[in-house]
Amino acid sequence: MTNNNAVIFDVTADSFMTDVIEKSHQVPVLLDFWADWCEPCKNLTPILHAVVEKHPDALVLAQVDADKEQMLAQQMGIQSLPTVALLKSGQIIDNFMGVKSESELTTWLSQHIELNEVAKEPVLDDNVQDMIDAGQFEEALSALLVLPHETAVWKIIEVHLLMNDVPAAQKLYAGLSDQQLKMPEADIAKAKIQLAAVEANDELTEFKQQIAQGDVETAVVGLLELLQKDITDANVKQLLVASFGLLGDAKLAAQYRRRMGSILN
Repeated sequence: MTNNNAVIFDVTADSFMTDVIEKSHQVPVLLDFWADWCEPCKNLTPILHAVVEKHPDALVLAQVDADKEQMLAQQMGIQSLPTVALLKSGQIIDNFMGVKSESELTTWLSQHIELNEVAKEPVLDDNVQDMIDAGQFEEALSALLVLPHETAVWKIIEVHLLMNDVPAAQKLYAGLSDQQLKMPEADIAKAKIQLAAVEANDELTEFKQQIAQGDVETAVVGLLELLQKDITDANVKQLLVASFGLLGDAKLAAQYRRRMGSILN
């Protein structure tokens, strides 16, 4: 997890005084202690990023890898991961452990700082969605390509997948900026590309259709049953991994990942 932009950055013991304590006299600092092995941390990170990126003038996010900075974590009294603290004027004014949803995190922050959300990007023209719903994919692509790329790229990926052009979708995903890759849309796009790339027999095709229609959890339960019967089936594994990203619930996804892990172990 490497971040070097103005509002989200990594912190070490050497940079802590400058990047956290001194910085907090200028702007509130959200301090996140995480570790690569920590599943709740992986669920919380994109939520923290999303909130900070929506309010770039209100606060910054400083991230500490607790495995690499064990002494710093001990000095800060970190007992479990993730732990998040909010600092102002060199002092911790509040903290929490575990995962919060975006709305919960925003409510928690609003108790201490004023959040001014940046203007939202323009919404895609309703006509484009009408074209997609009608199966007019070429027309939809033409309309999307004249829009700002950062606004339209997610829908362009979706249309390529609807046209069964997985390589085109993969190429677009590979060209995303570091900032775009931190967005929740990137995780969804990645999962959809993985889903489209799975080679499916008749049985798996039914599961893919089920997922595409939004009944993701039912499909996941069925796929886990298939995996129990044959833990070597790479297509079932790939379809499961893709489906986790489309559940729309980080805690639920983590629960099913653990179930998959227990089956494979």
